[in-house]
Amino acid sequence: MDEAIRVFIADDNRLLREGLVAMLADEQDIVVIGAAATGRKAVEQIKDLRPEVALIDIGMPAKDGIEVTQELRRDFPEVKVIILGMIDLTDEIMACIEAGAAGYVLKEASFDYLVETIRSVHRGESFCSPRMAASLFSRIAELASARLPKIPKNSIQLTPRELDVINLIAKGLPNKEIAQRLAIEPQTVKNHIHNILDKLQLQNRLAAVQYARERNLLEE
Repeated sequence: MDEAIRVFIADDNRLLREGLVAMLADEQDIVVIGAAATGRKAVEQIKDLRPEVALIDIGMPAKDGIEVTQELRRDFPEVKVIILGMIDLTDEIMACIEAGAAGYVLKEASFDYLVETIRSVHRGESFCSPRMAASLFSRIAELASARLPKIPKNSIQLTPRELDVINLIAKGLPNKEIAQRLAIEPQTVKNHIHNILDKLQLQNRLAAVQYARERNLLEE
């Protein structure tokens, strides 16, 4: 059998901390080499013990989980950090990843899920749930959109027909009704919307409406 994965646990909840130590003791390929109740003590002990994986509670006194992760990434990058979090929010997950965490596990997750995360992270794989992955992809798309080159406002010229389309979109009309209002084909409406988004370098119809509203281009 391969050498057991050396794990350190940092959590200010004594019941949870001691419970994880006891439960992980039953896993043949995992050994808990230390535990701490504060972020500061965790860093001090990890410096001496050098675990391969550290389970870090995100909300600890004397250095929270993100601060501990940042310090470990800087001083002991070989230690893989798994954050134990309370909420499934994209902003919090992104903050953990940016700090250097290799995994994020909700405290409400199953023990089996935690064990699989430990094993995956030890293999060099970042690990998160499908729901978290979807949130991250959404954030990446937002960041990519924000990096698109900005076009000077004065250089954008929308045609009168394109403005008609945006105004009808703003009224909540679907493409079929817009086509009927303007006496054109539904495919022509789609073409107009495509051209509008391309000109404005926007991602969707609602963004185009917001653009027009901010510039007083919508009819009262």
